[in-house]
Amino acid sequence: MIDNGWIVLAGLAAGLAAGLAAGLAIDAAARWYARYPDDSMGRPAAANARWAAALTTIAGGAVSAAALAFAPGDLLAFTLLLGWLLLALAVIDLKTFLLPDILNAGVLLLAALMVGMTRADAWVMHVAGAAIGYGLLWAVETAYRRLRGHDGLGRGDAKLLGALGMWVGAPGLAPVLLIASLSGLLAALVLAWKDGRAVSGQSAVAFGPWIALGGFAVWLMQLAGAPLP
Repeated sequence: MIDNGWIVLAGLAAGLAAGLAAGLAIDAAARWYARYPDDSMGRPAAANARWAAALTTIAGGAVSAAALAFAPGDLLAFTLLLGWLLLALAVIDLKTFLLPDILNAGVLLLAALMVGMTRADAWVMHVAGAAIGYGLLWAVETAYRRLRGHDGLGRGDAKLLGALGMWVGAPGLAPVLLIASLSGLLAALVLAWKDGRAVSGQSAVAFGPWIALGGFAVWLMQLAGAPLP
């Protein structure tokens, strides 16, 4: 008779393997979307691509590990799919400064299914989170364009925050934005230091990956019952 401990270990190993495979598939899909085929790359670009593939694969495994650690059984599949969708959005945004509508829609529809199946009594809070999240970044995007004469945020950022607002609800939006802003600022400083330049209003930094990071982190914290600001 097989010991239950071995069954649990086998399940964990399978989950991590699935995450690594998902990360590898996400990297390949992101390269296709960005139209950067391997055979057109020079040596430095190919080396960067190998590092990107390795990091994305590891990130896919990290998503699995986090989901297995924090998500209860009825939310495990939802959490895994959310993490992998957000990883795909982050990788594509880093490569192209675009957040595909189809993936943003996937995050939103998955959230609607999750709410309907597991917390239908709280649907108002989740719908409010979606509306406020989208409306907030839409307002920032519009105001910035009128004041500065060029885009500062993309509409995809607003759509992504709205989709994540459906996951974390209205109360979760503030910590999502806090994590996204701090991590995005840190990324801008690191890139500026790496390139030997100062950070300015003209510095281009993809914000989608940091919204995705904030959303997934807050969702996991909510699952874990951690206090949020």
